[in-house]
Amino acid sequence: MDLSPRQRRALAAISDTFAPGGDGVPSASALGVPEAIAEAIDHNPREAERKQLGLLLTAWDSKLMTAVGGGGYGRFSALPADRREAVLLSWADSNLKERRGAFHQLRRAVLVHYYALPGSNGGTSPVWDAMGYPGPLGPREDAPPKPLRPLRPDGPTTLECDVVVVGSGAGGGTATGVLAAAGLSVVVVEAGDYYDDEDFDGGELDGLRRMYLNAGGMASDDGSLGIAAGACLGGGTVINYTTSFPTPERVREEWAATGVPDFAGEPYEQSTQAVMERLGVNAEHSAPAARDRVMERGLRELGWHVEPIVRNVSPQCDQGVDCGRCGFGCRRGAKRSTTKTWIQDACDAGTRILVRTKVAKVVGEAGAARGVEARTRDGRSVRITARGVVSAAGSLHTPA
Repeated sequence: MDLSPRQRRALAAISDTFAPGGDGVPSASALGVPEAIAEAIDHNPREAERKQLGLLLTAWDSKLMTAVGGGGYGRFSALPADRREAVLLSWADSNLKERRGAFHQLRRAVLVHYYALPGSNGGTSPVWDAMGYPGPLGPREDAPPKPLRPLRPDGPTTLECDVVVVGSGAGGGTATGVLAAAGLSVVVVEAGDYYDDEDFDGGELDGLRRMYLNAGGMASDDGSLGIAAGACLGGGTVINYTTSFPTPERVREEWAATGVPDFAGEPYEQSTQAVMERLGVNAEHSAPAARDRVMERGLRELGWHVEPIVRNVSPQCDQGVDCGRCGFGCRRGAKRSTTKTWIQDACDAGTRILVRTKVAKVVGEAGAARGVEARTRDGRSVRITARGVVSAAGSLHTPA
């Protein structure tokens, strides 16, 4: 997004109000936060939202907009810091959800980039130095090569299979593994790209832009709640924190009461156990930190229930220097994502994978799903005919 001088001035003033710097630490605008936000906006596929932000920034530094926010009759960028804060807080406390949403999205965008941007030439940021944060670890030099080989169409492509699976995360990846194990021909279509151990460097900003939906910029309807969703092969299983609780009994009963009694039955229990076994869910790699030990001691003294978190990780998870960066991919290859488990099983059985390919429509014949039409990121058309379609594009895109 190319910012006009007026838009850049507004975004710089907003950024410096949220992160003014001080004590030797530069402000947000001095770090290049406005330019980084403009670049991040390009990851939002919704043109209407990009235009909406542009209009907001164009109007923001007008005297009328400042007056509406209680800042007096002057331009926002010319106000002292305390009055700029007051204007922004008026948006945060507004009765209009659109104004509240704009505040929260601006706040998130500024603070994420302020704390995640590297320094000049990719070096350490002065903000990191002030916090004592050493920065990303970088990719492992001894990382193994990627084991999966996605198809790379070089022109219009037509494929045939028994089942086409749209999405490759917790739902799609598991479905792919089970269907392939049953002897079916499966094609997986994933809108994101394929990343593995050699790609993971622990960098927050780079991780958000590569592996998260809309570069981590998704939010609820009113903008007040940020939504993190995976957008790569393996989906959320690549970027989650590996906590793998089985569905609580009371939740299963609630689901069953809505008209699906199988949730409370033995087959669901067996399915859960099968998934946990394939993912290697265990409690052997959940050593409590110092703060957790304090909480554990207090819980035991109160007689409350406490036990280690169960996680889908392998023995390579040492909870050392890599730990805590799970949200940007596991450099050690310890996270048992669907790419390491179900999808690997399926590919070993002959399953084909398309990445960087977005499904546009499901093809129906006589009231039944019989394939999909898709397009690769570089514009190649893909048509897949099948006996059935599994829609597993996550809770956000599957309904759509």
